[in-house]
Amino acid sequence: YTCTPRTHARGTMSVTFHALPPSANSACTRCVLKCAGIEHEEVNAYGQTRTPEYIAKFITNLAPAIEHDGACVSETNAIARYLCAAFPTQAGKFYPGDAKNQAKIDMIAEYTGISVYNLVAKAMYPDVGFPGAAGDVSAMDELKASVSESQSAAAKELLTLLNDKYVNGWLKDSTYLGSNEPTIADFRFGPVLLFARVAVKLPTRIEKYLQDLEENVPGYKEATDGPRGFVADKVKA
Repeated sequence: YTCTPRTHARGTMSVTFHALPPSANSACTRCVLKCAGIEHEEVNAYGQTRTPEYIAKFITNLAPAIEHDGACVSETNAIARYLCAAFPTQAGKFYPGDAKNQAKIDMIAEYTGISVYNLVAKAMYPDVGFPGAAGDVSAMDELKASVSESQSAAAKELLTLLNDKYVNGWLKDSTYLGSNEPTIADFRFGPVLLFARVAVKLPTRIEKYLQDLEENVPGYKEATDGPRGFVADKVKA
């Protein structure tokens, strides 16, 4: 999908970033932009994603989404890969290597976005007032009495995945996910953990991982201030 390119006053092509400020998914895109130092304008997408104008650009009617150089891109991982390709000098380092290494990064990022995030949503969305997806227990009036039980089951499985796949897998022998340098896989995972904290007490290794991102990756902490602040009073002790 294409859109009208926007430029800054001095003539450089701009990135327009459509975001939901408290959203973990929007923070994932913000991480790429800020950690890479890509000039951009952030626009609050709240209340806009179902308008005809927005859907004409982004048929998914979701945020995050970006506009750049005539391209309209949504879906978190697609945005990250686009930014790394469009700004190789600034962002290419976050998606490095040959096809094999990039496939590993993609695998981790996709697993986070599908398997992990779906459990996070089921486990904590009711606690922060976010609506459940169609078919979720929390979205069905006739099953309201079972919402807490459903949340507990999702939280239990989430903690299992965090330990089995991340602590004892992708973080076992490296500072970041499968690497000693941060990649877009980390920018997909890190912000999601801020929401996961509402549902589970994160493993010690995961907390150390978050600390490394916040302290050692310039731009990361600022990029994730939105979701961190949003759940600050709801974190599982």
